[in-house]
Formats: sequence, structure tokens, C-alpha cells
Amino acid sequence: MIQVEENEHVQTLVYQLNKEGKSICGDSFFIKANEEELVCAVADGLGSGSLANESSSAIKDIVKTYADEDVESIIERCNQAMRNKRGATASILKFNFTKRELTYCSIGNVRFFLHSPSGEVFHPLPISGYLSGKPQKYKTYTSSYEKGATFIIYTDGLEVPHIRTCLKQGHSIEVISKSLHPYTTSRRDDLTYILGQLLS
Repeated sequence: MIQVEENEHVQTLVYQLNKEGKSICGDSFFIKANEEELVCAVADGLGSGSLANESSSAIKDIVKTYADEDVESIIERCNQAMRNKRGATASILKFNFTKRELTYCSIGNVRFFLHSPSGEVFHPLPISGYLSGKPQKYKTYTSSYEKGATFIIYTDGLEVPHIRTCLKQGHSIEVISKSLHPYTTSRRDDLTYILGQLLS
């Protein structure tokens, strides 16, 4: 499945595949862009199948409902929503187009890379663990970004040995997505990624 969202500030592409043999994906995502900001979230429910999807979908719904809040408040709401569920790892990302600034918070194995035209790479390390409803510490990262920067958020179903190389070629997100295709064929796990390019 591929979904594209874009406006004058950003172009994004989402790609998702179920684990082989599973009728439902254990990953979920939310993405919304308007004139002021882009909000992205990717969640990976523990395990696979319907129970994993229940957890990741709950996170998607929380982010959609509370998208106007800061990322740490949103991820804490997501944590509380995991009570009596299997749990999930998750990353939440916001780009503020006016400030040309991003804010990011992550728990677990959902990764994020941003590559700037100047060659700088922003790759904040996630906190280990997962959202479970239990007390959780978070680390929020804030960074400026350059016009033309490309980024990816992805679950561990995408195993790319040189993800930075894919981003720094200077290609469009469609071309980058094609370069990732060989790494999407094993289907040993659910797979989701959001690719984006900042246009302003």
C-alpha cells in the first residue's frame, strides 16, 4: 500500500506491507499536513496480527485526536492507551514550517533519519522499551531543518544496511522509495515507512 500527501511545504509517501501470512498489519501510521505543520506517527504493535494492530491503531487514533498538542504530551497519552493492551513501540514527529523546526519523540525500535542538503544527518537515538501503560521516561529532540531535506521514519520490518546512503543521493522520494523496494520483499515482519521531503 502506498499513500501520498503533499502541499507547498512538504511531500510525503507512506508504504506499508503485512507480515507474510497475516491478513492485518501490526503497524499503524498517522500523517497530516496543513499550512503550519506536518504531524507524523508510526507505531509497531508488539508481535503481529490483530492484537498488534489493536495496539498500534490505538496510538494512531490518539495522535489523530490530539495532534495539536506537543509530541511528549501525545506520546504519554499513547502510553496510557496501552493499558490492558499488548503494547507498542512508536515515534511521533512534528515539522513546524514557519520556524523550520522539527520536534521528535520515540520509544522503541521505530527509527528516524533526516538528511540535509548540506550533508548533515539527524538521527536521534530512541529510548529502548515500549509503551505499555506503565510509567515511562521520554526524551524529546528539537532541531532546525534545511529546505530540501529528506527524512524517513520506519519500523524494523524494513532492514536497510545503508539507509543514509539512500537518503543522501538527492533524489525525489519516489526514486528513494524505488531504491528501498529490494528491502521490502522478505515480509518476515510488518513493514511501514514514511518518506518525506521538506520543500520550504
